[in-house]
Amino acid sequence: MCRTLIVAFLACLLLTHSAQALAEADVAGMWRGSLYGSSLSAVIEQDGNAVKAEVVVCALTGETNVYHVVGAIFNGHVYMFHGSGHIFEGDAKGNELVGTLTTKGGSKVELRATRTQQ
Repeated sequence: MCRTLIVAFLACLLLTHSAQALAEADVAGMWRGSLYGSSLSAVIEQDGNAVKAEVVVCALTGETNVYHVVGAIFNGHVYMFHGSGHIFEGDAKGNELVGTLTTKGGSKVELRATRTQQ
């Protein structure tokens, strides 16, 4: 049910904003940041407004978690969703991506990442 709502939401966003795709900010590339002291890296691919990413979180304990997310970008504002219910919403400006991760449990965490390569 949650995935169906996410897909429907993204489809509506893409249809509504498809004319903006040509002038959209470029967020493709490798990004690095941190989350609760753990290192975070993400490889983002972009096709017009559509984005998808593989996010790797390496915990201080040595544990590694990989998340595959999909989303959309409009006027530099990024929306990304994970199938478990995590949602990221933020803004991309040049080589900086800043926003809020809302976990499936409702916790909100500020995230900041820097692009290390395109």
